[in-house]
Amino acid sequence: MSDFPENICIVDDDEEFVHFLSKYLGARKSRCTAYASAEELLKSNSLSQYEFFIIDLGLPGIDGVDLTTLLRGQSSAGILVASGRLGPDAFNSALAAGADMFVNKPLRFDQVYHAIQSIWRRLGASALKRGQWTISRDARMLVSPAGKPLELTTTEGRIVSILLEAGPAPVARAHLAEAAGIVPSADDRNLDAAVFRLRRKVEKLADCAAPFRTVHGVGYQISEIILLENN
Repeated sequence: MSDFPENICIVDDDEEFVHFLSKYLGARKSRCTAYASAEELLKSNSLSQYEFFIIDLGLPGIDGVDLTTLLRGQSSAGILVASGRLGPDAFNSALAAGADMFVNKPLRFDQVYHAIQSIWRRLGASALKRGQWTISRDARMLVSPAGKPLELTTTEGRIVSILLEAGPAPVARAHLAEAAGIVPSADDRNLDAAVFRLRRKVEKLADCAAPFRTVHGVGYQISEIILLENN
């Protein structure tokens, strides 16, 4: 398995940035395809061919946050947001939508390279297998489709259990935070941070995509079938 993604999609309307970044990554054996807007990418019907996405937040039309949400709902590919937007709102919005990492522009191309490499390594080359998950009845152990056990904290177990009880329906952030016993915050930052840490923990230890996803503007939902342990 390659230690760096071979097919990278860049969605950014900064032509100069895209041109030189594509050349830089191309010299490192990656094939880069660029789109100036989310609409162009979606019209291409080629989402499944990309192993990694680099997305700007300030896109014309559909913005980067909504595009990230859409991609995360359909793909387990790596997602790096590289944006000139500053402040915690941009950072939190990108991560809550499902991005793996957020970096601020202006930036050096070697920073992009190392960010991609870090995400790719963490995701296990992004060929994340989807399948059957199992959770123990006390919600303290989550077992991946490959049989890898993950010990959950009390809060993590509550988060997964609440999402599981809701089935395919999304659970609102406020309700999930309250039910999971997470200290409330005005912008649900505490909940988003908890879910982000849980997602990274699952993907690092189980070497596959976490079985839940962000529903932008609403909350979170289960994205995989999870069986309750019989014993």
